[in-house]
Amino acid sequence: MTRVLIFGAGGVGCVYAYILHKAGASVTAVCRTNYTVVKEKGITIRSKIFGSQQFQPTAVRTVSEALEYGPFDYILVCSKAFAGTAEMVKDAVTPQQTAIVLAQNGIGVEEDYAKLYPDNPIITGVVYLPVTQVEPGIVEHGPLERFEIGTYPPNAPSAAKQSCQTLSDLYRAGGGSAPVFGDVQPQKWIKVAVNVAWNPTTALTMCDDANYLRSSPRAEKMIRKVMREVASIATAAGYPNVITDEVIERDIQRPIGRLETGGKEPSMLTDVREGRAMEVEAIVGNTLRIGESHGVVTPYLEMLYTLAKGRSYAIAPDGEWKPIARHGRNAICKTHATRILELRERAQREQRTEAQLERHIVLYCASQIHALDVALQLAVRYKTNAVVFRGLYADNQ
Repeated sequence: MTRVLIFGAGGVGCVYAYILHKAGASVTAVCRTNYTVVKEKGITIRSKIFGSQQFQPTAVRTVSEALEYGPFDYILVCSKAFAGTAEMVKDAVTPQQTAIVLAQNGIGVEEDYAKLYPDNPIITGVVYLPVTQVEPGIVEHGPLERFEIGTYPPNAPSAAKQSCQTLSDLYRAGGGSAPVFGDVQPQKWIKVAVNVAWNPTTALTMCDDANYLRSSPRAEKMIRKVMREVASIATAAGYPNVITDEVIERDIQRPIGRLETGGKEPSMLTDVREGRAMEVEAIVGNTLRIGESHGVVTPYLEMLYTLAKGRSYAIAPDGEWKPIARHGRNAICKTHATRILELRERAQREQRTEAQLERHIVLYCASQIHALDVALQLAVRYKTNAVVFRGLYADNQ
């Protein structure tokens, strides 16, 4: 029996776990926030293709915990493509046996795995799978499922080619679709052109794709210019005539067709809304660096990368982050703190509940305090207790 380890049991990982489970593979899934549900109840999939399904993979919390269910023939990496991910699966990789399958966004993401595991087959792919984990262990899946795969590098040994074909056969046996390409990099360039253009743009504007197009007569033109810059990079990297005008037009027509029905939310926009780190490096940074290495000038791409890095830094700052230096900040804090104390005293006189008071203070902070860091201090910390809040007030006198 084929043994598969799913690293990253989010929406994509859950659907791929189901396909491989249905094909007869022994599936172990490394889970995080959904561990308890998957362990006790399994995974539920509501799919436009597969219908309503429920199945029970072996749920573990860590790669090391998964080792008792190995050795694994395949490790399917479905997590976001962040730096250091390649090392996280190291304990489960059996040299010369385990094929590492990358179901990740971005370009050039294979290099870290190839360096760490030079004797193992590396299979990389392009995921087309509209899927969302709406609750822990519960996944909703739309009407598309396609995983375009190929070996890395394209001229990999015959054993790696056979491992790739075997995986494709497993997908087909499980009702899925994983066509094998002799060189899958052209497909990856097409996907990254779409992602580079739409993901940071929607994350920075906080518009879904259709509303972004609606926002300005220049919006569509900018998307086209970014995709053409990526096309120039792909050409310089050895893949000419891949991101053609026809490919760009086909992609643009999708959100145009959604102008009246409602747009789609790219993954980076979802990450911003949820306060999560974005895959800026894998999608935008790697593309930019490949272009720079070939001397391709890409001003739109460079701008998007720089702004997206700033947005990502604001979401997940490091230890160097400093609060805004604002003239007269203490006076601002004192004024608002006084007003909030008055709201508290009035609520006590009127015998209002803590929930009612909380609502009043949140509304006050949201409508009257324009300095976000001040608002957070006064709206969040006060809820611990009155003593803590009064202490904050005293600190700002």
